[in-house]
Amino acid sequence: RNHTIDPATYADAVAYELEVANDDLLMGDRTYRVWLEATSDDPNYDGVVSAYWNCTVLEDDVAFATVSGKRLTVGAGSDGPTFGDGYSVELSAPPTKDVIIALSIDDDNVFIHPTTLTFGPDDWAPRSVSVNATLLFEGDTASRSALVQHAVTSEDRFFDGIKVSDVDVSVQFSADAVPPPKLTLARFLDGGNGLDVLFDSPTNKAGLDWDFDCAELFDWTDYQFGEDSTCAWVNSSAIVIYFGAGAQLVPFDYVNATTENALYMKGDVIYAGVANATLSAVAQYAEAVKPLNPVAPVISITAPEQSGICDGL
Repeated sequence: RNHTIDPATYADAVAYELEVANDDLLMGDRTYRVWLEATSDDPNYDGVVSAYWNCTVLEDDVAFATVSGKRLTVGAGSDGPTFGDGYSVELSAPPTKDVIIALSIDDDNVFIHPTTLTFGPDDWAPRSVSVNATLLFEGDTASRSALVQHAVTSEDRFFDGIKVSDVDVSVQFSADAVPPPKLTLARFLDGGNGLDVLFDSPTNKAGLDWDFDCAELFDWTDYQFGEDSTCAWVNSSAIVIYFGAGAQLVPFDYVNATTENALYMKGDVIYAGVANATLSAVAQYAEAVKPLNPVAPVISITAPEQSGICDGL
């Protein structure tokens, strides 16, 4: 911005604040050269340029990829797959070069499509992956597990080689036509006082009342949600959690992530919201992500208008 200095105030100090617009672009830390240049009717100052100084901008964006579901369940029967499941992969920011994610799985009878995901600078929308399975042999009724892994390569140095969460696939012998519900989102409320929790499909609400004890469905509730926390179904596929005193759960931090940044759901408790569903959802977790529109805290300081010489401060 421009600042006018007149003869009467030429010796007064002037403070300048420098800022850059916030964005979701990954450019890394960078340094800019800054200087001042004067324009004046006084020929002694007109065109005078100050010494320059360096201004370093610290990058606050991080390159990462998230998957929408860490635990999947697929069904297999004597005639082939009975139901499939899936998840999506999302980048945190647009890359400057193509990002290629190669998918692999350790079971030849579990099928993933596609096996390669490509994100570009102008097309980095989330990509979907579908999974289904067949029996290992005729008469196979045993449950088994498989693991989907992701390998990332890119000429964009921020995304090349980043780690992406594995996805566990539970293969069940079942005649069910739909998979059990999958935990897809845990997001902090805008006020930071709780979580919105979403499933990918309607559930049987775990047979619980609309208002229920959080410990019926989630682990570590007293520690993560605090004492006297409350849980309630909004509908058959959504829950709202309100924290109590001493809640320890904090939004997921992709730089300093810990196991305490996630919501953990118990297994074998919740079923699909259809008649005669036989398969229960496996134990699973979802990172507790930041609120969409966080409410800024308001600081209020109150004090008496006067204080005596013996009053403590």
